[in-house]
Amino acid sequence: MRNISFILIIFLVFLFNILAQNEPDPFAWDNNRINVSNANEDLKNVPDIETLPEDNFLPAMQEAAKEEERKEILEGKKILPTPTYTPTSVIEKEAMFKEPISIQEKEKTKEEMEKEVLDLFKEGKKYYDIEDYEGAAEIWARIIQNYPTSKQLYDIRYALANAYEYNRDYDKAIVEYQKVLAEKPGFSLTTEATYRLAGCYEKLEKWPYAIEIYKEIIRKSKGKEEAIRAYFRLAIIYMKQENFKRTEVIYKNVMRYYPGTLWEIQARFQLASTYAQTHRYKSAIKEYKLIKYKFKDTEWAPMAAMHIGDTYKLAGDYKNAKEAYNKVIYEYFSKEDYVHQAEERIKSLKNIKEIENKVYAE
Repeated sequence: MRNISFILIIFLVFLFNILAQNEPDPFAWDNNRINVSNANEDLKNVPDIETLPEDNFLPAMQEAAKEEERKEILEGKKILPTPTYTPTSVIEKEAMFKEPISIQEKEKTKEEMEKEVLDLFKEGKKYYDIEDYEGAAEIWARIIQNYPTSKQLYDIRYALANAYEYNRDYDKAIVEYQKVLAEKPGFSLTTEATYRLAGCYEKLEKWPYAIEIYKEIIRKSKGKEEAIRAYFRLAIIYMKQENFKRTEVIYKNVMRYYPGTLWEIQARFQLASTYAQTHRYKSAIKEYKLIKYKFKDTEWAPMAAMHIGDTYKLAGDYKNAKEAYNKVIYEYFSKEDYVHQAEERIKSLKNIKEIENKVYAE
């Protein structure tokens, strides 16, 4: 009975070895094991080639190919090392820091970039100087697109807005001025950019936007030169809207709060002009006479004297107009420009009178 058992054990061992030779190695990497009928399902479980371990997984499999070690693995006597997976992104990041760029190289790169920006800006300035604003805008817009981190970005954006404005592309100019103001409030040209933004709205006759910007300037710069400038721009807008009452109020307030200054003179001139344009000639002449008297030792006096004659002429009072021009010649004989202008005005009055006489004669 023992002999039969021993023979049976030998037979089973022999049969197991035969079957083991035909059985695929469970640890060997063989793409042929994918079942064609279930290809899509099997492919889902196939690891990406880039994520296959390159250090301890494949060598261990090669070692396991040896007959004696394969038996140890099957019997559980030997355990394969756990593979270590390193994501590609981590590998790439590690590679990036193997050869870091030096500070000197970074600074050199920045300097080269800024030099390129400056060279391109100068190229655009050539077009700008010959009033080819479209050509300048094209170059400067490309700088902003290609060099968004340049320290000269805001100066270039402001120049680009100017180019669009002078090229009458007011909508594009508005966008660039708004970016300048939004991205860098402390920009050295912030105030001027604000005025130019409002000016573009004026050109487009978008009065509410322009008015709101000027009022905001006045609120922030009360009592400063920027505020007075905004007052004058508001008065001009109200004049264009034929809101004469508001226009006059602004000029009178400037005259009241800034007496004896350049602002008072300009306000009086503008107020007199407003009176003349609205056919209030006597009020206009009164303001010009006040300027002539109050600022008699300045260049504004002969200018006001000329405007007195122009206002009489506009009113159709040629006699008083001629008399006013003669006063300019007599009182300001040392100022050749004004004397010449007065003489030309008197000649034009004679021509007007001759034309009128012919018309009446017919």
